Amino acid sequence: MTPPTYTEDCFTRCGMAGAPLTDHLVIDAHAHLDTTSGFPYLDGGPDGLVTAMDRMGIRRSYVSSTWAIYGQDRRGNDHIIEAVQRYPERIRGYMVGNVGYPDTIWPELERCYAAGLRAVKIWSYGNRAGLPYDHPNYEAIFQFAEEKGLPILAHTWGNELDQLDVAFNKYPRIRWIMAHTGSQDLHKYVRVANVYPHVYLETCFSRCPRGLIEQLVAEVPLHKILWGSDTVFMSGANQLGRVLFARITPEQKQAILGENAARALES
Repeated sequence: MTPPTYTEDCFTRCGMAGAPLTDHLVIDAHAHLDTTSGFPYLDGGPDGLVTAMDRMGIRRSYVSSTWAIYGQDRRGNDHIIEAVQRYPERIRGYMVGNVGYPDTIWPELERCYAAGLRAVKIWSYGNRAGLPYDHPNYEAIFQFAEEKGLPILAHTWGNELDQLDVAFNKYPRIRWIMAHTGSQDLHKYVRVANVYPHVYLETCFSRCPRGLIEQLVAEVPLHKILWGSDTVFMSGANQLGRVLFARITPEQKQAILGENAARALES
């Protein structure tokens, strides 16, 4: 079998050498702390995360708590707040509201906002399994993010994009980041990124279809593509490699690996 070809550049050289990307801005738009029974791993705390970030050259990671997305919102959000306070230059936090208990959402998000968190994570499989994004219980989360002008990272697997169409129109101040682009129904991701100026695509995905990164660069505005790892569920190095060795220009790689996230998450 003929190995895939790529053009050597500063990114491929780091990848081949296993060297950290210290000369480049790398921002992980999708990472996690803490543990779950279904995904056991060795170190789900902030120290382990920062150690891994140093090994790869990731300057900042945006993290949510797996405890929070599985229903322990206050416990998980507290752990994220502590991690951000411990590593303010390296870790930024997503707050989570429990859609199973809608009356608790606004007070909890206000508490997290007061503590310095400036982004929101939603996951339709977590707090109340199977509750779709067009369910009324999500309205408090969307209204809060709209009022504050915050980004929302939404777990998606294709079909959730249909559930969010109304919200995209209703809440234009939210910067919507669609996680796991290409997991299925790639055409839906391409459509929303082209139709809505405030919808972005995030790249982490447990499979690695050849040409996916190149297709995204060809079919959607470059500034809409954000790199994420889904650490600790997936390997950050594996997810980096998908961009480092993509057949795109170094300038396009730099935009995806960090510049786009800096604008979408930090503006």
